Amino acid sequence: MILFSTSQLLAQDIGTTEVRVVEGFIPSISEASRLNEKAAFADTIKKVRTQEYAVVETDLKSDYKIRLLKAAKVKADKIAQLQSTRVGLGFGSAWITKASVLYNSKRSKKMSYGVLLNHFSNRYYDDSNALYKNGKNNMHLYGKKITASHVFMANLDYDRRTVLFWNENSTLSNEENYRNRFAYSKISLSVVSKELAADKLKYYTTFFVSDLNELSENQVHLGANLSKTIKSLPFSLEIELDNYLRYNNPDSKFESANILSFYFSPSTSFTKYGLDFDLGLGLHYLSDDTPIDVFPQIKASKELVRGVLLVYGGLRHKQQMHTLKSLSDENPYIHSYGTNQAIFSGKASHDLKITGTDELYFAMRNMLSKDELLECGVAYGTVQNFAYFVNNHDLNYNRFLVNYLDVKQLHVNVNYVRKINKIIDLNANANYYNWDEEVYHKPNLTFNVMVPINLRNKIKVAPSLSFMDKRKAISSFGSHLVSLASQTNKEFPSQIHINLGMYYNYTKNISAYINLNNLTNSKQDVWDGYFEVGFNGVFGLNYSF
Repeated sequence: MILFSTSQLLAQDIGTTEVRVVEGFIPSISEASRLNEKAAFADTIKKVRTQEYAVVETDLKSDYKIRLLKAAKVKADKIAQLQSTRVGLGFGSAWITKASVLYNSKRSKKMSYGVLLNHFSNRYYDDSNALYKNGKNNMHLYGKKITASHVFMANLDYDRRTVLFWNENSTLSNEENYRNRFAYSKISLSVVSKELAADKLKYYTTFFVSDLNELSENQVHLGANLSKTIKSLPFSLEIELDNYLRYNNPDSKFESANILSFYFSPSTSFTKYGLDFDLGLGLHYLSDDTPIDVFPQIKASKELVRGVLLVYGGLRHKQQMHTLKSLSDENPYIHSYGTNQAIFSGKASHDLKITGTDELYFAMRNMLSKDELLECGVAYGTVQNFAYFVNNHDLNYNRFLVNYLDVKQLHVNVNYVRKINKIIDLNANANYYNWDEEVYHKPNLTFNVMVPINLRNKIKVAPSLSFMDKRKAISSFGSHLVSLASQTNKEFPSQIHINLGMYYNYTKNISAYINLNNLTNSKQDVWDGYFEVGFNGVFGLNYSF
């Protein structure tokens, strides 16, 4: 039946279509778009995750008995044993002798005390057969008592320094007449409060009495630093009262002088405009005819990157009271008339003034990496009574007097520290000064570089290099700088020193060291007429117990 029915089907009749192609026609098929016919639905069914349970108490009727655990005992780590005493001896060329004794009390929560003794001396001749001697001895005793509310500290210091320059052509035949001796002693007491509450008064009080060359110069000092928080602002107050007694020995040929000094400086700190401010005001009074000095202290700081980059700057005032002690520490070849020691002839007193510096400054502290630190700063300002030394000859002595002038000063400082690896470190420091006046015995540029090398704390090597720029000096002949008979000017060349220190820890108790100094064998003037020691070496041993 299907076969017979096929003759009944009708096919679709498609006519012929003529297509004419025009030049430039490009046939294209449009993209097909498909409708999304898949339905989306949201399931609102939530599973209930709660479950009810009950505790069934039952007795298992077991006769098993458990063993009681013993109480645990916690022991602290064993504290490393301390060595309380160390003794060191050293010998070297130029008849160098060194010795040190150190004693510290062992651990204590309430009291500690100790003593430190140091000795150094040398003796050598220069190229002109002139004799040089140097000696320095000091002692430091300390004690600390800690209570629940205070810390009490007591210190006793003694420092004796001697220098000698003499040759066979000197006016005086006895070399002891050319020795400078400065013996200094100081006893101090301090009390520190342990108050922790911000709204309570905290204080640090210090009292000391000092003496140079048996009543040649005395100082009595009483100072306190008070701090307290008032209405969320921290306030501090620094107070200092000093009494300077000069040429106080009854045998002195100079008239004694008594100068009172009072220093008063309140300050506070706060945060404003994203900056941390420290503001202070200083007041300084002297009993002589010096006008009262009032000066502000302003500091603004900003931590640009936390723990990485800190910048700060402002206005600051610094001052230094010059004494025979401070001058002899810087230059031991000053004239020592009136300091209670044997002087053949002559009379020259030092004009002791206060050096005050007012300057604008800006500084930066940048942690370049985990083991690399860069600190730099620049300051510009005025210096009143800038102190420098003038070589003042008389018929018998080649000694120095202090002189002063007012200058404008630019100071740039750079400090760089880097831990290169686990063995080698690098420490570098540079200072540059520029003054608008000629300053004598002061270099414009100094820098120091040290590269410590540590080989597993067993062997340590410390090479170092120091540079001092050229300096100018002035010499005069006469008893006073104000009435000079004649003057001569000199210029000292720059100095480069290369030193090498080697240290060996044989055991925990025994160590040895070798110091090789001035490897370049430089013999330039340290002070006008006083030469530095050339190449020298020291070997020493230390023993601890």
